[in-house]
Amino acid sequence: MPRILLARHGEAAKGDNILDPPLTKLGFIQAEELAQKLAIQGRLKITSSPKLRAKQTAEPLARIWGASIEVVNLVTEIPTPEGILSSQRLPWIRSLLNKEWTISDKQQKEWRNGIQRYLLSITEDTIVFCHFMVINSIVAYIHKSQKIQQFRPEYTSITELTIQNNQLHLVSLGKEKDSQIL
Repeated sequence: MPRILLARHGEAAKGDNILDPPLTKLGFIQAEELAQKLAIQGRLKITSSPKLRAKQTAEPLARIWGASIEVVNLVTEIPTPEGILSSQRLPWIRSLLNKEWTISDKQQKEWRNGIQRYLLSITEDTIVFCHFMVINSIVAYIHKSQKIQQFRPEYTSITELTIQNNQLHLVSLGKEKDSQIL
């Protein structure tokens, strides 16, 4: 019964022209604090979204354990539909939060299905450094809910899952953000 920890990345720089933002100073502090907390819980396989902020959040834990980080493209951010400029990405994501997955286009459905397939293929205890929408898509899948936003995971929060009988099960949600801002 593999244990899967979905870790949201630390706070990242914001800006319309930053396509792959790095962690902020606070984000690096959050990543170090998370690594210290996880380091004593026993080793897990470390995987990460290819996005810089997720990899930077994973690096302190990998350093402590002397482990490598496996980059998994399937747990990257939700893809932006064609025609939406980078400056429109955040408003587009925010507009999704009160909608349902059934109205999303084919690209987002394929993205969700890829995440589900990847997580179900995990055979050993693993921590996955990923994103707000990745975590919400999996919680919605487990709850059999079409609602896009299931909760607001805080930066570096941990949502814990297990696999039993080839199904994902939610053990616990990560800490929620106090604010309504992504």
